[in-house]
Amino acid sequence: MSKPTIMVNLNRCYGCWTCAVSCKVGNGLPDDTWRITVRTLGNGAGIDRPYGQWPKLKMSWMPVYGENCIMCAHRTKDGDAPFCTKNCPSKALIFGDLDDPASEASLALEELRKKGCQVFELPEWEKSRKGIVYAKR
Repeated sequence: MSKPTIMVNLNRCYGCWTCAVSCKVGNGLPDDTWRITVRTLGNGAGIDRPYGQWPKLKMSWMPVYGENCIMCAHRTKDGDAPFCTKNCPSKALIFGDLDDPASEASLALEELRKKGCQVFELPEWEKSRKGIVYAKR
């Protein structure tokens, strides 16, 4: 796999933290170590606080992969998906090779682009893992 990538469809993520917990448990991480956190995109006043005015309140979430994420190399080398993508109940996370146009991640990303989604990676100052691509309307 020349360009292993996790594609995050932010339109599907509902902030359940399954990705973070499955990573922690699957990789046997200590209690104080997280490779993925889920950021609430709301008014900034704390976790799960919407923005906007009633009745037009909005809130969304973004899984953020730390630099310590190994993309489950011990699993992907054998053809298995990383714990986070395998266990995501909303199917917001897709693993694949972006250099392979037939990979599940490439196909999903192309479909989202056709639907007009913005595709981006987090900036370097976020200190997040490389190879994570986000898509959002």
